[in-house]
Amino acid sequence: MQQRRFDGGRSACYLAGNSEPMRAFFTSVAVLSAPAFAQEVVKLELSADDRMIYSKTSFEVTSGQKVSLVFKNTSTKGEKAMKHNIVLLKPGTPIMAFAPKCLAAAATGYVPTDKESKEKMVGSTKLIAGGQSATLNFVAGEAGEYLFFCSSPGHFDKMHGKIVVKVK
Repeated sequence: MQQRRFDGGRSACYLAGNSEPMRAFFTSVAVLSAPAFAQEVVKLELSADDRMIYSKTSFEVTSGQKVSLVFKNTSTKGEKAMKHNIVLLKPGTPIMAFAPKCLAAAATGYVPTDKESKEKMVGSTKLIAGGQSATLNFVAGEAGEYLFFCSSPGHFDKMHGKIVVKVK
């Protein structure tokens, strides 16, 4: 079998024959390139208590970034505290138009599960009581404003904010 060189004769990497140099070459390229492709997760922290307000109303991330939105209910009343969550909407979805669907979704923690609603959401956390936390992990989509709110009945008008996604 004829051996052809990968690079016109300048390396020990062959298409046929001893494949060990080829394997070593590609392994080293993969290891050296890994940090270029690795991406750190951006951690956003948000909290709320019985006053029905979020601790922050705006965040900024970059398109394509991995995001971990950590939400804590800081009420000291435990299970007796008001329960809160986060529903993150895709750009162009107004809270006022989406919130009524949440009221009809009591069985699923006030987060609608129909196909149309799911297409308008990036994701959501479950309702959490005082002292609990929940995390929403996602990859920041296209540039724009992603609105978030608490879907617990009567909360969305006070508990809302946005995540602004900037172009890379």
